[in-house]
Amino acid sequence: MIRGEGEFNKMKELLKAAKHLLVGGHRGCICEYPENSILAMEEGIRRGADYLEIDVQLTKDDVPVVFHDTCLGDRTSLTGYVHEVTYTQLKESIPELCTLEEAMRWGAAHDVWFGLEIKTVPLDMQKYNLRLVKKITSILHKTGMTERIFVFGQDYQVLQYLYEFDPSVILGLIVPFVPIDPAGLMREMHATIYLSYIYNITPVIIQQLHENGFYVSGAILRDEHWIKRARFLGVDMFESDYPEKYSLSH
Repeated sequence: MIRGEGEFNKMKELLKAAKHLLVGGHRGCICEYPENSILAMEEGIRRGADYLEIDVQLTKDDVPVVFHDTCLGDRTSLTGYVHEVTYTQLKESIPELCTLEEAMRWGAAHDVWFGLEIKTVPLDMQKYNLRLVKKITSILHKTGMTERIFVFGQDYQVLQYLYEFDPSVILGLIVPFVPIDPAGLMREMHATIYLSYIYNITPVIIQQLHENGFYVSGAILRDEHWIKRARFLGVDMFESDYPEKYSLSH
């Protein structure tokens, strides 16, 4: 049975009832505000995003934060991974940083939908992400956001652990390859949303997934050529840095 089938779940109802292609605000949106900040999220919604895609990682002192890069040295004065520094250290380097709990409390107050990506370099981060998923579910239940989000990523072992720990959370799979049996993969992983590069999605894959009750995301799309292909293929959703350009809810 597909997860959520036979039970009411607001995220599944959003996907099922959508009358148009859902456009997510990627890390909020590209604007004058820093990515993944509450201000960028607010701007993404103002620009018409149907949902927001944000990235989640765990600090050394076990605080889930909204931050994209796995390598701190790319954008901060720090080095290493997020799980190697404390929340205070990270906040001092990135003043606009928000915690997942802050983002979810803001989302709950404004009826916002989210896709939460668990960032990963499995060799170095998997054991921390196994801790992270417990923190995520605790925050979701505390803030009342469990049914307004889906959690996705490419470490299927971590996602399976999340399902076993809390099967009420909707899962999405990043699928950077062409599986022999896409619907079978989704059933095996108890997932609902299939995220893949458009050039790895064929009409047959879309048909099989839809016929089996799954939803398809073109993930992050920036090139107009691939956005047109996504519309032609009939994906259910994709993410954009500029949601105002594509969202029908704007």
